[in-house]
Amino acid sequence: MNRLMLSMLTICLAVFTLASSANAETWTDNTGKFQIEADFSGVNGKNVVLTKADGTTIEVPIKRLSAASHARAKELYRASQSGVAAPTTPAASMPAASAAPAAPANSNPNFKVPVAPAVAPLPAFPEGATLQATVDFCRDQLMAGHPEVFWQALPDDMRQMVDGQEFRSTMAESMKSQQQTMKQVEGLFQKMAQVLVTKKQYVLKTPMLATSVPPGMMPMVEQGYDPVVGTVYELGMLIFDLPSIDTQTMSEMMDSHGPKLGGHLKGIVAMLPPGMLQAVLSSISITQADDNNGMLKMEQEAGPNDRIAMVRYQGRWIPKDMADEWQDNKDSMLAEMKIALAAAQQGEQAAQANMMAGMMITVVGGILDPMLAAKSQAEFDQALMQVMQLAPMLGLGGGGGPAGGFPGGPGGGFPGGAGPGGEDAFPF
Repeated sequence: MNRLMLSMLTICLAVFTLASSANAETWTDNTGKFQIEADFSGVNGKNVVLTKADGTTIEVPIKRLSAASHARAKELYRASQSGVAAPTTPAASMPAASAAPAAPANSNPNFKVPVAPAVAPLPAFPEGATLQATVDFCRDQLMAGHPEVFWQALPDDMRQMVDGQEFRSTMAESMKSQQQTMKQVEGLFQKMAQVLVTKKQYVLKTPMLATSVPPGMMPMVEQGYDPVVGTVYELGMLIFDLPSIDTQTMSEMMDSHGPKLGGHLKGIVAMLPPGMLQAVLSSISITQADDNNGMLKMEQEAGPNDRIAMVRYQGRWIPKDMADEWQDNKDSMLAEMKIALAAAQQGEQAAQANMMAGMMITVVGGILDPMLAAKSQAEFDQALMQVMQLAPMLGLGGGGGPAGGFPGGPGGGFPGGAGPGGEDAFPF
């Protein structure tokens, strides 16, 4: 199990072919800068669900749609609720579609991206709470499927700086040099997801898995397969969403991806022996000296890092070292980051990383196609063996950067990803 999943994860992180359907509609955002070819598939909360030609879906906040796309979505939504087919969109009512590439030969119209089980909304973070109450809240919300609680645990000025337009524009600009590479990497990532989802029966029966997992553990592997694949997929979507940071805040990204990631993670936690995770979390002892100082102690640790001094900063409890460093450097941090990013873009290292990523993309792409095309266990095993042989090379990593096209979704999406929308939410 470990060797197999490591290889799968390596490819997922090292490697989305943009495709569009001839019958799909053109959807545009409210800035007029972004558009996508996709079919209307419904509504999820305050998001419109769109399905692309390769079967992948993205969720677009309603507040991000242009007036024409908003009206069309409203029309289709009402038709879906009434059971009456919506009229075909008049050509003049929607923006002209740009030429779209044909769907790749191996695209699977039956492929559906992993959908996370729904989780309850994240409650408001407790303001002015004790250290114990803060740790308990973070623990409980993590268990409830909200890893984004750790973003909310940061002080306001830290989150405001990252959410600020200057910081986000700087980060987006730094990713432009790797845009083409990231687009290719995202294509392979999506293709890998198709392998994991559509070839599940072959993955679970491959001899490599049988020799790596004790027979008694196979039921647990089978139970955890879908949550693990979902977790990997959502992590990938979060990474590929980062280039859209110029048009959406980190808070919006966390609100979008956190509950989805948490929904998958809950499935993994459910596999653990009863009380195991709770026991680990309970091994943290907490003492609070006064209103603004406390200590976390890892009871099972014996090294120099078994104690973490905590301080209250802007109503949030954070490690003292973090608070000190932040206060010393926050005024110069953005300027220093700009200098470092500019130097990184101009150096040979970025060009070499892009070249290495391009080479690996070519190699891996040639392997994933046979895996997707496999119609027997033997064909799949042969293709998987090639993956295992390439795993050490793939471990060298690849480039990262903007996905290109529509930021924020699998192979393209409107700015804002699948986060909560604004006041303008369905039903209309």
